[in-house]
Amino acid sequence: MTISETQTAISPSKITSGSIRHIGYRPDIDGLRAIAVLAVLIFHAFPTVLRGGFVGVDIFFVISGYLISKVILTTLYQGTFTIADFYSRRIRRILPALVTVLASCLVFGWNTMLADDLALLAKHVLGGASFVSNFVLWSEAGYFDKASELKPLLHLWSLGIEEQFYVVWPLLLWAGWRLRIPLLPIVVLIGLASFAMNMVGIHEHPTATFYSPLSRGWELIIGAALACLTSDSGTKAISHNRYFAVVTSTFGSAKVRSAVSIIGLLFIVYAMFRIKDTLPFPGKWALFPTVGTILLIAAGSSAWVNRVLLSSRPMIAVGLISFPLYLWHWPLLTFARSSYPEGLPWSARLGVLVASAVLATLTYLYIEKPFRSGSRTRFKVSVLCVSMFVAAVISGCILKSGGFASRYPEIIQRATEYNLDGYRAALRNRVCFMDIGQDASQYAPECIDKGTAPLWVLWGDSGAAAIYSGLRGLADRSGQFRLAQFTSSACPPMIGYEGGNLACSRNNQWTIEKVRELVPDTVILAGMWGEYARELLPSTIKQIQSTGVRRVIILGPSPAWKDTPSRIAFNLWSSDPLHRVPSERLDYAKYGMGHGAQVQEGLDSRTEIAEQNLRSMAQQSGALYISIAEKMCNEDGCLMRESASSGEAFYLDIVHFTPHGASFAMKAIAPELGINDR
Repeated sequence: MTISETQTAISPSKITSGSIRHIGYRPDIDGLRAIAVLAVLIFHAFPTVLRGGFVGVDIFFVISGYLISKVILTTLYQGTFTIADFYSRRIRRILPALVTVLASCLVFGWNTMLADDLALLAKHVLGGASFVSNFVLWSEAGYFDKASELKPLLHLWSLGIEEQFYVVWPLLLWAGWRLRIPLLPIVVLIGLASFAMNMVGIHEHPTATFYSPLSRGWELIIGAALACLTSDSGTKAISHNRYFAVVTSTFGSAKVRSAVSIIGLLFIVYAMFRIKDTLPFPGKWALFPTVGTILLIAAGSSAWVNRVLLSSRPMIAVGLISFPLYLWHWPLLTFARSSYPEGLPWSARLGVLVASAVLATLTYLYIEKPFRSGSRTRFKVSVLCVSMFVAAVISGCILKSGGFASRYPEIIQRATEYNLDGYRAALRNRVCFMDIGQDASQYAPECIDKGTAPLWVLWGDSGAAAIYSGLRGLADRSGQFRLAQFTSSACPPMIGYEGGNLACSRNNQWTIEKVRELVPDTVILAGMWGEYARELLPSTIKQIQSTGVRRVIILGPSPAWKDTPSRIAFNLWSSDPLHRVPSERLDYAKYGMGHGAQVQEGLDSRTEIAEQNLRSMAQQSGALYISIAEKMCNEDGCLMRESASSGEAFYLDIVHFTPHGASFAMKAIAPELGINDR
């Protein structure tokens, strides 16, 4: 999530003499900004404390739309509006803090990140520098995309939406003003169209709806509508309307304004505690924070909540540093998480937030304010634009080079390779591995091998899909069996299982019916077993056996890690004074998810517990249990690559095998599968 960049037009001490032409300073809006940024920070650092804190971004959207439109309309009415002046102010407002954070992330990433991680960071710096982060993240969304908590600049997506709004909005208002077209009806119609796109798309295209400026623009436009309604020209245009006269008369009452401000605050509080990230958002749920924000702004600075709470000195202080505070907090949290792969402790999270506040204050005082105040405006704008351009060029070079893997030895380069495209192709993503949003009707014909050899069915989740390439190699080399792949994201091979993937139950039912139709020789059940309750597995095995299948195999879980083995290896190499290449085996007691893992929601995700449980189920149900972990691990640790001289990574992330890992594991268990591997 990100934060709006718009600051109230004039700070408590007037920034420039020219600012007198713009709207007056409202301390309560800084206080409202403080509520928004604190909500987002709490959500990111302590998500279980404030599950709906991410709606702070929506609050900022409304504030931005209101303030920017108010400034544009006021200067249009005064005859002082120019496009050059508008963008000069935006550049001096946004770029000082943004360039500082982008440059800091690049420097830190160069010294601490793997090549692929650094290349991804460079890609996001480019997106942030060109204000298209929302489109970049939209294109990356997918099951095997890098986890969001590992993207230091994930939070710039909404800054992209705002800047895209600022490209179009001033020109639209200026053109409407010059053509003497009533602005309020146009603003309302555009806002309604955007809201309609949001409501239609949230269920069918949730990712696009979340990131698209077309479906999020209404949140800024609702603030713009209030600005139009309360501007001099807007007031004059509808002052003859008797309903408007009634509303303005009623709103003149201090008690009514205070009541409106209380209702607005309650809307926002309700949104923060009621909305969760599992709900379809924005959709209708975004109305609570946006309408609440509009009510608070419309109530005016003299309303009780605005005067007492929002205009208090602590709230104003936080509001003034809100933009750099938001820019700093997410990268710091992300980099801190890389140092605590087992989970960031509360004390560290609090420390990150304190550090964010300190850096935000320093950025505001010594970087932002000097660029926003004083003379030599053109020079400052030029410096900022050149600085951003340099950051973009450096990022482009890093991205083109693949993250400059030459920074470390070749064996470390290979051990830390992250080939997502190759990985997706190996597991036949969206062809025979159904991603979220796909159902079994989309399995391609090639998911079932043709021929006369005995048919083996691979059934399971992404963990099962990850071993497909290894089984494929066995089948091709031995010629002893054909292979069918029916795998689905977050969907273990258990009939009746319902989880985060809404299509899972239907996909599993489709698979058992397909098994009845095909009557294969062998069905292999595989998955990340530690992630699921397994009480449905015995009945699933019985249903498979009832179809006439000769053999049911339960494939045990692969060793899982607290952090990606490639990152562990890189950290061991970089922290070693002699830069010695780490062993091919990692200490599983120290780095493995199977030891010391926390038990949550009744599930014990430790590898050895899952192994014991699955082995017992297999014995009782007449299935064959084969352990992958036994082939990967010994008393010295578990393999992350094949040998001391081989740098080919076995893991894409903390649990999914790469094709190299899948090939090794399947070769290792080939005798237990009854295969004579060449």
